[in-house]
Amino acid sequence: MPQGLRVRIMVMLNGKPIFGGRGEGLALVTKMPMNFTAAFTKLANLLPHKRSTIQDRHHDLYKKSVKGRVLVFPAAIGSTYTGMVLLQRMYEKAAPAAMIVQRADSLLVSGTVLAEVWFGRGVPVVEYAGDDLLDKIKTGDRVSVDGQTGKICIVPG
Repeated sequence: MPQGLRVRIMVMLNGKPIFGGRGEGLALVTKMPMNFTAAFTKLANLLPHKRSTIQDRHHDLYKKSVKGRVLVFPAAIGSTYTGMVLLQRMYEKAAPAAMIVQRADSLLVSGTVLAEVWFGRGVPVVEYAGDDLLDKIKTGDRVSVDGQTGKICIVPG
């Protein structure tokens, strides 16, 4: 193999499709559950350039932007307002390109369903319950998500 040539091996995962559509982007991965209300309902999120920035000081993704990223996380926690917070991110075009979650719930999915129905702006959601999810996808990997089939394609960054 010529010196300096790097080989990237694509990894394919089969998840459970939760909400349809296709999304692609760089992965933003956390091992911490996401509290979307705590992350996106701060005064700073009112500023146009900060609408997609996580403002939860207790989270390891603090000050990271989710806009256009494939958000990978274990579960959503917190308030029943989760869906509305996600709906607002989608309406403002400040949402992730897709979400991969180990345990999807109705509060998480409600925002993307309503954003699609009301504004045509939902994002794909795939559930991958395997314990190896957070080992297979790393922040910065290029990931494509198919919310119809549950297929997840990962190209290491």
